[in-house]
Amino acid sequence: MGLCNARDPETHIQKRITKQQRLYSNGDTLIPVSGRDTCIDPDLYESVFDASGDGLVLADRTSTIIRANRRFLRMTRYGQTEVEGVMQWSQITGGGDLAALAVTGTAPAIREMRLQRKDGSFIDAAVTVRTIPDRGLFIVSILDITGKKQVAQALHRRDVILEAISTMAGRFLAAPAWEEEIVRALRSLCTATEVHRVYLFENITDPETGETLMKGRYEWDREGHGGEITTPWLKGLSYQKAGVGEWEIDLRAGKTVFASISDAEETEKQNMEALGVQSVVIVPIHVGGRWWGFIGFDETRQGRHWTEVEIDTLGAAAGIIGSAIHRQETEEAMLAYITESALRLKNPVALLRENIESIYDDIREGSVPKEEILAQIRVQIAAAGQIAENLRELNASIAEGRREIPEAFRIFLRR
Repeated sequence: MGLCNARDPETHIQKRITKQQRLYSNGDTLIPVSGRDTCIDPDLYESVFDASGDGLVLADRTSTIIRANRRFLRMTRYGQTEVEGVMQWSQITGGGDLAALAVTGTAPAIREMRLQRKDGSFIDAAVTVRTIPDRGLFIVSILDITGKKQVAQALHRRDVILEAISTMAGRFLAAPAWEEEIVRALRSLCTATEVHRVYLFENITDPETGETLMKGRYEWDREGHGGEITTPWLKGLSYQKAGVGEWEIDLRAGKTVFASISDAEETEKQNMEALGVQSVVIVPIHVGGRWWGFIGFDETRQGRHWTEVEIDTLGAAAGIIGSAIHRQETEEAMLAYITESALRLKNPVALLRENIESIYDDIREGSVPKEEILAQIRVQIAAAGQIAENLRELNASIAEGRREIPEAFRIFLRR
């Protein structure tokens, strides 16, 4: 290769490699190639080792790491002196040694493993272990595949959540009241999202100040506990006093809120610490154009990265719940309309009918003068007009209070 020089072997190590043992770097790992006897400058070897795009580790027969390249150190967040000569391979993998992983064939096995970083977090890695038999060494190539694993997991979770949403929608449609199905829906979402707790809050208005308050309604957690929220202080909690005033602004605007304890503001962080929450996603629920409340997803085990795909899917779940609430409110409003209409019309119409029947009898018998009969008819016409006016007023009040009514029908009701 033309890289050897005439330096004294005692002051500058030169490695003599036969054609069976010769190594070169392909950018990923060091593999044997054939060729004539060649001498490699160790400085070049060190440069190639450190410049590799994958993590590279050289370990002895006891699985003690004796050399690690820059990529491996960045990957695991350790310093060089914390690794080389002192760390066992099993310390970052949670057990096992390299001898059990090593292969000597021409097609080394690639194994997926979880490596623990210095800060306690984990990465997913594709690991290949090769032996250097004549020196009793192992060379390990580590490729960080955390991003790919996260994407695959996110897509899987999305599919599971969508399946749960589909089941939810069917049950809400069949239930006479959304409250009858909401706990089961929260349980399904808790399982599908793999979080610790899912909960539903409704907005209420402080009768004295007019401030929007959050009221806990229902919840479910991973341990299988859930139902109606009965904690008194969660029955009328101010967004401002809870330290999440910004949430109120964003949720009202239809934005999903994500918070992680690692980068939360101080007041928000204190609340999360008090609740033992590492990360949280809050999704607004809108009903008939108004902000009704929110559904929340708490993770307590570790910080969690929520992908855009997952958050969009959670938004769909909130939409299903909002639709169920809206449908029930619409049905209740229609029932109230029918009831009020019946009350307003039943007695006046019955009385009008009795009066007209009486006039009819008078005309048939001929016992009442014509002028008196005409006067009675005019009175009943006025009564019928008043009934029609009452009905128009009722229709107008319904039209003004229900935004979902089409404009054409709204105009018809006002006539």
